[in-house]
Amino acid sequence: MKTTPADKSSLPIVEKPFWLSFEFQLRRIGFALLLAIVIAAMVGLFSRGYISDARIVNDSGTLRIDYEKYSRLMSDVDMKITSSQIRENRNRIILGGDFMDSFRIDTLQPQPDKMYSLNGKMVLEYSVSAPGSEQTLWLSLTPMKFGATHSTVAIDNGPEITLHQFIYP
Repeated sequence: MKTTPADKSSLPIVEKPFWLSFEFQLRRIGFALLLAIVIAAMVGLFSRGYISDARIVNDSGTLRIDYEKYSRLMSDVDMKITSSQIRENRNRIILGGDFMDSFRIDTLQPQPDKMYSLNGKMVLEYSVSAPGSEQTLWLSLTPMKFGATHSTVAIDNGPEITLHQFIYP
C-alpha cells in the first residue's frame, strides 16, 4: 500500500501569541464599550431617564419648566410649563429661540384662548381663573432637527428661561 503525504490543511495551526493577545484585548474593549452604551441608555443619556429629565425655575419663581435635555429625532418629547398668574385678566406664555424651527407641536393641553406668532415667537394666551393661581401647560413635541437647540420660554414679557437640549439623529 502506498502512503500519501499529509495534506497541508491537516497540519497543526501555528498560533501567534501577538494576535491571540490582540484579539483578547479587542474583545475586552468591545465588551466594555457595549456595556457603557447600555448603561448610558438606561440612565437616560439618549432619551427619557435620570440624566435627561430636567427642571428650570426662573428667579422670581413664577415660571417652572420640566423637560428632557436629550432626545431623539422624530420621537415624542414631553414638556410641562407651570406658570403663576401675574396679571388679572390674561396669562401669556411665549415660546421662542429655536423652538419653532426645531420642534413640531403634536398636542397642547389645555388649548389656549388665543395663539399667534410675533417676531418669530409663538404666543399662547390664556384667561386667568384667579390671580396668583398656577396654570400648567402640557406639550407633546416631536423634534424635527438634530443637534443642539436653544429654546426660550417667558411669561407676560418677563425674563426668558433658556432651555438647552440635544437631539440625536
